[in-house]
Amino acid sequence: MKSLKKSKKAFTLIEILISLIIIGIVAVTLPIMLQTSTKTIKTSAKEEVFYQEFSLLQLINSLYFDENNTKDDNYYKDLNATGGDSELLIHKYNTNYNRIGKEEFNNNILRSGTSYTVSPIKVDAGEINGSDATYDDIDDYNGFSEKLLSYGEVTLHVSVKYIKDDANYSSNKINFNFDYKTPANFTNIKLITVYTTLDSKKISISYPAMNIGESKYLSLEEITK
Repeated sequence: MKSLKKSKKAFTLIEILISLIIIGIVAVTLPIMLQTSTKTIKTSAKEEVFYQEFSLLQLINSLYFDENNTKDDNYYKDLNATGGDSELLIHKYNTNYNRIGKEEFNNNILRSGTSYTVSPIKVDAGEINGSDATYDDIDDYNGFSEKLLSYGEVTLHVSVKYIKDDANYSSNKINFNFDYKTPANFTNIKLITVYTTLDSKKISISYPAMNIGESKYLSLEEITK
């Protein structure tokens, strides 16, 4: 009866070298791949956060400049900003309200001023604090916060404040620089800022909303009133 012997095949030197080379390549490239993947995820998260901030900023900027723009047809008119540049104060010209530059066009009805003034930055009466359901003007969103569903620990915050609007508007060349850091009261510019913190870094975008009446084309019915 023949005895069965198991034959053992040893690795050759070339096979060992190839294995070591493959292990070495994996050991070198794997951390790089993991690092690249992590950076890609973080970059994607930052892009998503920025997109959400921009979308919220667009929503807020589409609203009325001030609560007093919601009264009558004031949406189409400038409000008087008592703390703003004196050259932009609205005055009476004959029977209509206007400010510098507008009376020359004789379009008081289309883009005129009003006797109403801008209001304090706060949630207005009858509106629910912390909910955008009843917000109808820009400063209602001051202090607003919202968690991103995709990132449970990331919360968008909104800040709205008046900033200075001083400039020499009677000059032929107007030089104007936004002073983002100096708050003011009752001016013609509201600075909207949407911000959040991601990976210990603050991501924010800001936009200055202006107290400028919206253009309006009158209907035949309005013209013949």
